Amino acid sequence: MALEIGLAWVDVTPPVGATMVGYTARQATGVGHPLRAEAVACRDGDGDRGGGGWVLVSVDAIGFTGEFSRRVRGRMAEVTGLPAEAHVLCGTHTHSGPSTIVFGRGESMGEVDRAYLAELEEKLVGLVREAWAGASPGVFETAWTEARELGHNRRVQREDGWGNEWEDVEGRHPGFFDPAVLLVAVRRPNGKRDGLIVNYGCHPVTLGPSSLELSADYVGYMKDRLEAEGAAGLVTFALAACGNINPRACIRVGAEHPKAMGEALAAVVMKAMGELKAVEPGAVASASAAWSITRTREGKKGRRKAGDVTETEVVAARAGELGLIAGPGELFSEFNKPLRAMHPARDTLIVTLANEYPGYIPTDAAQAEGAYEVTMAPCDGLEGALMETARAAVDGIQIEVSE
Repeated sequence: MALEIGLAWVDVTPPVGATMVGYTARQATGVGHPLRAEAVACRDGDGDRGGGGWVLVSVDAIGFTGEFSRRVRGRMAEVTGLPAEAHVLCGTHTHSGPSTIVFGRGESMGEVDRAYLAELEEKLVGLVREAWAGASPGVFETAWTEARELGHNRRVQREDGWGNEWEDVEGRHPGFFDPAVLLVAVRRPNGKRDGLIVNYGCHPVTLGPSSLELSADYVGYMKDRLEAEGAAGLVTFALAACGNINPRACIRVGAEHPKAMGEALAAVVMKAMGELKAVEPGAVASASAAWSITRTREGKKGRRKAGDVTETEVVAARAGELGLIAGPGELFSEFNKPLRAMHPARDTLIVTLANEYPGYIPTDAAQAEGAYEVTMAPCDGLEGALMETARAAVDGIQIEVSE
């Protein structure tokens, strides 16, 4: 086997009393479902530790600031010897997690929150250290399925213009929704499946602002069920583009709601496990393309001002015929297919909420329509900029492989 793949996880549940983020600020009164982070580290399997590689870290958090991400990825680079840009730090985007981003909705970083972020940084660096040190021969396997009945496009056209309807229990909303689920498994030479990445695009918001318990939302319950049923030793989740997609039943109170959706998604995954096929191994490489976003809209309560510039990036990677494109912020569901088509690999993970949170990344068509996501986007013209930056990142890995 030409690859070495490392897997690791760590509990990242904040203490009760931590500030929860995703809606209006509220203080956690309990833990509904523990939060964790997982790492998948991939490198050339020829024993050359200075060769090509990349690391994907997924955290049960809403996302990360560029400042936090750059600092943590820099420290991860010291551990692996890879460039900082080869490390993707993404959030699962639970809206019942800690205040890793301040949106300007009444959040204030108290002593508990600052201490948690410092502890989280150490845990994430240690997580990558464990995954990198434990990397051993393996191959990736992939399969595709769909979870069409679990999500819906929350943007609707009304008589007075475009708006949002957060729930759609009956499945009546006509807007575009990409229901694709990409499964990426890690199989060892003895046949054991040690790891599984589930790549799906639907907001983890089954729980709403009245829910005061920390929770990984449906993502945590999905991982629980898949691990309990033996799908893989360690299951992680990578959120695909879904800035306009909600669960059909959402923004509720009570563990039964995220559990129902998580277990329904797990059932879809289990049915597809028999379709997993080995990915042709090959060169391991990554590249990053810089993206400068100048804000033209005022953020909530002046937290983000017109004229502010966000320096972010799109990361592309591959391991043979497995690809990865990771972008910042909340990409609309419509971007999954064209981004995957852009990558030369057979199967490509699309990872959002990666490395930075500039806001929503809508399509040009949605920009013209308006509604909530557009008012929360930093500026117009993001579709073309995203695709251009992603193309530069993908071209970068092709140059790396050819060299």
